[in-house]
Amino acid sequence: MDWNLFWTAFGAIGTTIGSLITALAVVIAVKQYKQPLNKIVKVEMSSAVSCDELGNPLAFYCISIKNKGIRTVQINSINIQGKKKVLWLNNAQFESNAKINLPIKIEPEESKDFLFEVDNFKRQIKKAVVGKAIGKNQRLVVFVTDSLSDKYYCKTNMRISSLIKTL
Repeated sequence: MDWNLFWTAFGAIGTTIGSLITALAVVIAVKQYKQPLNKIVKVEMSSAVSCDELGNPLAFYCISIKNKGIRTVQINSINIQGKKKVLWLNNAQFESNAKINLPIKIEPEESKDFLFEVDNFKRQIKKAVVGKAIGKNQRLVVFVTDSLSDKYYCKTNMRISSLIKTL
């Protein structure tokens, strides 16, 4: 057996394996570099109850916006998705104490909650249905937009028709 040929083949195999490991390390480094550039925003909608000064219960819908990424995110609007149009939620629509001060910056690992009185919320939805901005047979889909107009959705199981029929 020619030992010179053996060691040449062994060196070639080692060089090939080393090159593959280096390429894998470069791919992992690029992926880790790009990770902080991605925004991770989660939108949730739930019910909430509070009490006024007299102890009377007040029902709210709570839209929570959570920044799960490592970059600060600026939220510019809260919307309800229609078939062709969008219902934009803002202060002018609601006469409640819960203010929607947008745009708002949400730091990493923080959450902001926006409370909407149930009756006012349902009235605004009904106005949008009557004005044909949103369809009454569709599901309620809430989304927020950030400073780059990227959209983050919360798809609920609630139908618009069941939401407004209690008014």
